[in-house]
Amino acid sequence: MKLAVLFLCLSLAAASAQNITVQVGGRPVGSGNTLNFESGTGIIQTCHPDGGARITCTPSYDSAIVPNRDDIHGTQNYCSSATGNTSYDCRISSGTLAAYSIGMTFVLVVDVPCNNKCSLNVDGLGPIGIKRSDGVADPGGILAAGQPQWVFYDGKVFRLIAGAGASRGGGGDDRDHDAMARRFIASMETMAYAATVRLETTAGDVHKTTTSNAVGNATINAVTAGLAGQHMWVIVSNDQISGKTVSFGSNFRSAGPLMGSPGKSATLQFVSDGTAWYEVARTANL
Repeated sequence: MKLAVLFLCLSLAAASAQNITVQVGGRPVGSGNTLNFESGTGIIQTCHPDGGARITCTPSYDSAIVPNRDDIHGTQNYCSSATGNTSYDCRISSGTLAAYSIGMTFVLVVDVPCNNKCSLNVDGLGPIGIKRSDGVADPGGILAAGQPQWVFYDGKVFRLIAGAGASRGGGGDDRDHDAMARRFIASMETMAYAATVRLETTAGDVHKTTTSNAVGNATINAVTAGLAGQHMWVIVSNDQISGKTVSFGSNFRSAGPLMGSPGKSATLQFVSDGTAWYEVARTANL
């Protein structure tokens, strides 16, 4: 009798030990002696024996339902308007954008030139004004029909990444269309030299300052941390009297202060990850 009771207890313990308790987000959803994996929408679940007492399961995505970035990249960054007027309208993605987001960039092609004011409505989110790269001036003829232009959304307006200069002869300066494969001519900001120099990151890709002996050493602060992937160059021209030390403060991650030499210049290149400007290279005593 004792042996029978002992055998029954061992059997119950073995059966109980085989049960698996499943939790999702730390909350139990059930228990049992079989765990079943099912494929979901866009997710494929495959399992196979992996050794004597182990089964390995690997999830993967169904490319027929979930496209990868390479599949959608072409339409993700392209916007073509055919409204016949300067109230441009287009679809920019295979789906529908939920909202305009700061930093979004794309190529815009229009069928009617913007000689004065114009707007763009993307995916039915509402019309937004189009401005030159400074975010203030109207395009004034530099947005031509059939000519692709890179556009950047700054949270208020769409900015034409190329096109900060004034147009000539109503046809647009060739410089205004230089954001093409053949070349890119950047705008340059001339920064006033002071003990604290303000670098406006949206004023161009090249920023220059010339030291003053009356001011002495200085610190350059970037107004913003820039956009991820954005590049910029800084030129520091030292005065003829004595070498000045120029440090890099707010929003910079530099290799250290720049030690100038009388009558010499230096160039520094930075790249942004969206949180700070990181120094890439510097050349002194030019």
